[in-house]
Amino acid sequence: MASARQKAAIGSAMVLLGLVQAGSFWAADDRVVAALGLLYAAIGVGFLWAEVYRPDRRPEE
Repeated sequence: MASARQKAAIGSAMVLLGLVQAGSFWAADDRVVAALGLLYAAIGVGFLWAEVYRPDRRPEE
């Protein structure tokens, strides 16, 4: 099972790559692929919430 740090790195990379894709394709006037980049970033945010930051997933302190 992956640790919370690994899951956070995966989710952050998904968000970053989605935003880079969206920005670069928006600048190239390709709105469809830019929207898909935003969708990928949103999936990354959902992954971060579900696997890292949701209160019932946090380890007991």
